[in-house]
Amino acid sequence: MKKEKRSLLFLNNSHLQKILVLSFCFSYFSISHAQHFIGISGGYSLGTFTNFVKKQNYDAKYHFKKGVALSFFYETKLDSMCNLVLETQYKWQNADMRIDYNFGHSSFYKNVNYSFHLLTLNLICSFQLVEKKAFKLYFLLGPTFAFNVNTTAKGWEYYPQSPQKDTNSFKTLPSREYIKNERNSKDLSVFNAGIDLGLNFIIPINKKMDFLIQNRYNFFFTNITKQKNHRYTSLFSGCINIGFRYRFQ
Repeated sequence: MKKEKRSLLFLNNSHLQKILVLSFCFSYFSISHAQHFIGISGGYSLGTFTNFVKKQNYDAKYHFKKGVALSFFYETKLDSMCNLVLETQYKWQNADMRIDYNFGHSSFYKNVNYSFHLLTLNLICSFQLVEKKAFKLYFLLGPTFAFNVNTTAKGWEYYPQSPQKDTNSFKTLPSREYIKNERNSKDLSVFNAGIDLGLNFIIPINKKMDFLIQNRYNFFFTNITKQKNHRYTSLFSGCINIGFRYRFQ
């Protein structure tokens, strides 16, 4: 009985070893024979702040401002319909805010333009929508994580009329405006997270090289502004990029 148990145990272990070896060989074969790409893209960007929640004591207006985006990426094929893209992106972006009314604060930013430099890491799933001989169309979707390198803030800080207590009576201070010009502003958060989505139009040049036209959108779910009177303000941006992709395996 002991010999039979040992032989069965040996057989089980040998089968397990064979399965592990075959699995490793299959995984290595799949990875080594998958298509791998590296690429670069860049283009024109538009960005604006946005509000998640509208408050009765808070009235702000935002406008789209220009910027520039530059990306480097690695791409690998997961299956016939989906690719995985790991991308690092540099974005120089402008965005402004104009606050017309902010009840309950002794001062607020009346009109401020922010210019900031973002380094983002994008983990994107690329889903194939159309495949033709002349072109391919992919839908891009995935999380994005941003690091704000530096922020410049220029504009006006507004102090509305306010009563001030004196020894004998109350007097009202006149409204005032101060120039805001900060090269290393701390108004915007250093780290932010959001979602990246868009379309990737791929035109083959030859067997190794592809030409890219991208329409990308980036939306941060975290509040990018740190000021209390801006605490519901986030960032939305869109890019039109062109680039190239090279298949090295």
